[in-house]
Amino acid sequence: MLFIIINYFNETEVSNFVVTHFGNGNNHDAEIVIVNNGCHQISILDSLSQKFSFVTILSAEKNLGYFGAANFGLMHYLKSNELADATIICNTDIAFAKDSFFGSLKNILSTKEFDVLGPDIYSTFLKYHQNPYITKRLSRGIIKRYKFFTSNVFLYALFTILHLIKTKIIRSKMQAKKNQPLTTYAVHGSFMVFNKSYFTKGGTLHYPSFLFGEEIFVAETALKLNMKVLYEPSLVVNHFQNTTTGTFKSAQTVKFMHQSYCYLLNTYFV
Repeated sequence: MLFIIINYFNETEVSNFVVTHFGNGNNHDAEIVIVNNGCHQISILDSLSQKFSFVTILSAEKNLGYFGAANFGLMHYLKSNELADATIICNTDIAFAKDSFFGSLKNILSTKEFDVLGPDIYSTFLKYHQNPYITKRLSRGIIKRYKFFTSNVFLYALFTILHLIKTKIIRSKMQAKKNQPLTTYAVHGSFMVFNKSYFTKGGTLHYPSFLFGEEIFVAETALKLNMKVLYEPSLVVNHFQNTTTGTFKSAQTVKFMHQSYCYLLNTYFV
């Protein structure tokens, strides 16, 4: 089982995540690749790799973005290793709700058919469940709407406020936990499990856009290659989001979002 983690100026959080969930030796068959995404001071990460033999630190020469860094880490891993049974890309602002999480995941890998899997992810900030992230394929009109609201930082701020009102105050039915596994369109990017089959069937982490829209990219890849995307509620992750990027985005970040929606619209929703 391979975990790919991206460090972007959050070395302490990354280190605490690894020590908390892997430092006790119970998950000795897991391998961790941490991609340092352009940070120059990584002494904490270096000490982590010296302490744990299953941790590899890679440094990109520049910020490669989320999936760009993940793909960089996977390609480096595959130079000297075969594909893992599962490749997991995850944030480090998360915690596993049960000590049995890894045992349950291994059991699911051996008993259920899927190419991409997402657990139940509970946002402690928004107070709702983020998976299944998108149950049905989005329309071209919705992607065009996202493109419009990311065309400048003020429009996106308005969009964010409206979204927070909807999810935090109105508390729609979409926020309730779904207790049965189900096939879905997309799962949340904070914890994505890629079965070995995702790659052997032709799937990739090579997402041409810099940031944002990775979930839709994976969903469209799965749709094109007739893959199964599964939501699995027996696996529970708590997500302490917004610790790195914040709720309201900078003008540069909104620009990256806009570029991604332009790419998705022109590539998959023509």
